[in-house]
Order: sequence, then C-alpha cells, then structure tokens
Amino acid sequence: MYGSRGETPPRPKGVGGDAGMETLNRIRVQIYAMTCPEDAEMVVDLGADHVGLLTWPGETRLPSLSPERAIEVFEPVRGRAKTVMLPITHSVEEIIDLAGRVEPDYVQVASYPEYLPLREFIRLSEELRAMDVGVIRVVPVDGHESLSLALEYEAYADIIMVDSSGGPPFPHVREFIGGTGRPHNHEVSARIRESIGKPLILAGGLSPENVADAIRRVKPWGVDAASSLNRIGEQHRKDPDRVRAFIEAVRRAEREAFKAHR
Repeated sequence: MYGSRGETPPRPKGVGGDAGMETLNRIRVQIYAMTCPEDAEMVVDLGADHVGLLTWPGETRLPSLSPERAIEVFEPVRGRAKTVMLPITHSVEEIIDLAGRVEPDYVQVASYPEYLPLREFIRLSEELRAMDVGVIRVVPVDGHESLSLALEYEAYADIIMVDSSGGPPFPHVREFIGGTGRPHNHEVSARIRESIGKPLILAGGLSPENVADAIRRVKPWGVDAASSLNRIGEQHRKDPDRVRAFIEAVRRAEREAFKAHR
C-alpha cells in the first residue's frame, strides 16, 4: 500500500532497516530540526520514528549545530529512533568527517545537483555505506526534472525524499533543498513514488492540518515536518502539542488507508 510500488521497503545497507518498524502499513514520521536533547526526547516519546538535525562544520548558526552539540542532542534517543544528520556542506570529505564524529543512522543529502554533481554523490554514498551509515537523498520538486533526478539517485540511496525547492528563511542553508515551509505539487511526488524502487519520504510544508490529505494523495513510506511544529515565537524549539497533533493525524490517515485496502 505504501512505500515503493506497494512493496515492503528494502532494509537500508548497514543500519538494519528501521528496526521494529517493518510492518508495511506503518508510515514513518521524521521530525526536523532538533536543537536540544529535550526536544529530541520529547518527539520520540510522542511517537516520532526519525529524529533529524542540521550540522555545520564551521561557525554554528541555529538551526545548524556543531558536531559536539549534535552528539549531545542525539544521545538520549539513540536506539529508540533513527538519527538523521543533514550536513550543511557540499564537501564529500567534510560530510564523511561529520558522519564519523556524529555517528548518525542516516545522512540526509540535500545539496542541489549543481553543488553536488552525481559523481560526487556516488562517491559520498559509497563512503557512507562503507561506514554502515544509510543515505537519504533529497529531490527538489519543481522544474529540476524531479522524476529524472529521483531515478538517477535511487541506486545510490536507501531512501528518497521529495521536498519543496526555493529559498529557506536562513541564508546559510539556501544552497540546500527544503526548509521553505511550503507544500509542492503532490502529483509529481506521487509519480515519483510510483516510479522508484526505494522508500519515499514526503516533505515540504506538512503540518497537522494537511498531512492526512498529503498521505492520501502520495501514499509515502514516511513523512517529514519541521517549521510547522515549532513553538510560536521560538523558531528553534518544538511545540509538544503540535508534534502530538501531527503524529496523531499521520496515524489516523494510516488507519483509514489500511481499512480502505482490507
């Protein structure tokens, strides 16, 4: 029903899949961008499957964290949820160094193609997989030939994520896909999901108010949310009520879809 071509998602190389979450009908919930251990623990307590954060190898500017801070944020949730690191750099060497220091379950590669050519992404993927780190490759859903990119990337990624393109609010992440807080054309995302052989995570402007409809349209393996779950007036902290409402909306949509396909 969900995932890739209706099949059970393959187990990512090296990380043993999403342990304990292999049932076909469970939609994985990924929440970005953690900036403190308390929020990471809170979202997992409420049912998040993947916990994500941004890492920056140079000067730290929120929501990006230093490697040392990223380790602290992940510490209370390791083994309870999958940890996902999005490096704010296009350098293969810097990404490998960050992955070696932070030791995430997955690295989410969000560089636009012009900043990380395919040959460099392949090299990065091979290096990460040799370290037993899974690879999530983000595809921009816009005029960047989205389906072609997804098909190009899927052989070198464990998971494909589709996200909205455009300028995110933080200048230091504008060379990276996502972070806009805006939805995109879900018809394109659904076409990508139907065409690839890897799990697909849907991202881009998802919120407690619209995630159920997005799930019905795209039928993704997982969903990702970030800015819509922030506290009012505190853009780098998560609102537990919003997180709870988002996860409950996902689970309701999941149950409805299961009933419809029985």
